[in-house]
Amino acid sequence: MLKMRWLLTTFFFTALFLGQPNQARAQSQESSGQGLIWYESLIGSSSSLGTVTRFDSTLGYNFNRHFAADFGVPVLFVHASSSTTTTGYRSANGIGDVYTDLRFTLANPAVNFISAIRGSLPTGNSSNGFSSGRVTADWNNHFDRTFGHVTPYAELGVANTVPQSAYFERPFTTLGLTGHFEGGASINLWRSLDFHASAYAIEPSGQQKVFSKLLNRQSGSPGRGASHGGVFQNAPETVGSADIARDHGFSLGFNASAFHYVDFALGYTRSVSFDLNTVYFGVGFNLARFLGSSSRNQGGK
Repeated sequence: MLKMRWLLTTFFFTALFLGQPNQARAQSQESSGQGLIWYESLIGSSSSLGTVTRFDSTLGYNFNRHFAADFGVPVLFVHASSSTTTTGYRSANGIGDVYTDLRFTLANPAVNFISAIRGSLPTGNSSNGFSSGRVTADWNNHFDRTFGHVTPYAELGVANTVPQSAYFERPFTTLGLTGHFEGGASINLWRSLDFHASAYAIEPSGQQKVFSKLLNRQSGSPGRGASHGGVFQNAPETVGSADIARDHGFSLGFNASAFHYVDFALGYTRSVSFDLNTVYFGVGFNLARFLGSSSRNQGGK
């Protein structure tokens, strides 16, 4: 735990002191047209249940200012906390579901709009909860507008799985029709250092399947009792009504960039429905820009 705290503190203060001025940051985030997308990221989410870490490699191309496509391969590392390994929890590593994104971007003085469709193939192991075992799709729509140092934003989408967020890796995978919504704002504090706060809601419909990334299927041991309907803490796989996947909560965090090439994130997510507190961190490397590509990474969820 002390080592994890030291790593998170190091990421945060490195980002703080290596931040770039506002003008340079704005230029680094503006797409210049055609160019390579190559982005490598390491994202970790830690709670009382354990830690889920995702190493993500994304490669693609910006065809122009409006259209882009990429392909990604996530690798997951799950480590149950020492207090839960004796109650059916376990650790596992492996590839997740490979994915492809198709993205349309429209920058406008009134509102910026990004619409993205992600399709994923079931390359992950469903027995580890890394996949639902089915092809999944997510259509997400993002809106934002900047007023001085404040950028309010809203997202809404529909999918047949609960999507993972940019930095928060959920300890479960789902299969079933789902609407997802998020609204909040980002505040530029200093140079490239931003603070953001948002609230989210996951609204499933019809039958849902929930696959735990934490429970050991082979041992047959149940997990500890779940509160507020967290079935992923009770069973490796659960089939039920929409309530088992429904969730709402909020997130607070800091984002920063260094030298246009490196991104940092540190924050906290509270799932009210599952009574779960999660600390997340992330570090990403824009290798396309490092190699001189004129375009930026446009990856997201």
